[in-house]
Amino acid sequence: MKKKLGFLCAAISGACFGFLPIFAKLAYSNGGNTSTVLSIRFTVAALIMWTISLIKKIDYKVGKKKVIHLILLGSIGYNSTTAAYFYALNFISTPLVALVFYTNPIIVSVLSYFIIKEKVTKSKIIALILSSVGLMMIVGFSIGNVNIIGIFYAALAAFIYSIYIIVGSKVIKGVNPIIVTTYVTTGCSLMANITGLFSRNLIKMPYMAWLYSIMTAVFATVIAILTFYEGMKRIGPSQTAIISTIEPVVTTIMAAIIFNDILSFPQIVGGLLIIIGIIVLQRPEGKAEEKSSELTIGQMEN
Repeated sequence: MKKKLGFLCAAISGACFGFLPIFAKLAYSNGGNTSTVLSIRFTVAALIMWTISLIKKIDYKVGKKKVIHLILLGSIGYNSTTAAYFYALNFISTPLVALVFYTNPIIVSVLSYFIIKEKVTKSKIIALILSSVGLMMIVGFSIGNVNIIGIFYAALAAFIYSIYIIVGSKVIKGVNPIIVTTYVTTGCSLMANITGLFSRNLIKMPYMAWLYSIMTAVFATVIAILTFYEGMKRIGPSQTAIISTIEPVVTTIMAAIIFNDILSFPQIVGGLLIIIGIIVLQRPEGKAEEKSSELTIGQMEN
């Protein structure tokens, strides 16, 4: 039951992260800019999480060292990933950035094997292959000009995000995911506002830009990050990262609905491959694997 809930949380997280480029594009088209949208996104998210924590009377005093680690996880880990990703977009096409960035499940799986000794299973390998092929079919092969600087920053974003996931799996041990999300979004908010103030890029935005920015805070931040950590606590970092590849599926479908983008046959097949990969990942390969998985989950919860 714990594993099923973990898979569900990871899928919800990936789906909600898939809303991010949609809401961001709508905010930009209504007069917003990157710095201001990010500032509103993380500040509103932090306020929501602190409100939830206080209303539910969850003990947020987890120790000075743990608090610092969680805030750094957000301010440096998550923000660095976002910065590298968007910087890569200045040099190469969006599909190519996505293709390079979503190598992170492979990186996470490799790092998990060496760092936290997560078992490599047939199901995991098959799921990785299916999700990778599916992703290539979704983003398409019209990748534009290949610029080495853009490739470098996209790869850097993938690597930083992978480290963020691995470090996060260790930092969150023994901490309520609500408190984890509260401190991580607080760290993101601090960095986004400091960066915006020093760069002088914070602007006054129209009402609709504010609305879409708040939607990124609720769906693509609060719900997405909270369910991400909830899922990782139950099924580990590598499986969570693989399931998160559902994100571009949701983005593609939402873009087709809202912006009237046409879904091609390869994109539909790619989405199905990713979903099949997630289903394969949920199938235990035997008692040994179930026992190993339960041990890993138990260790993360302690």
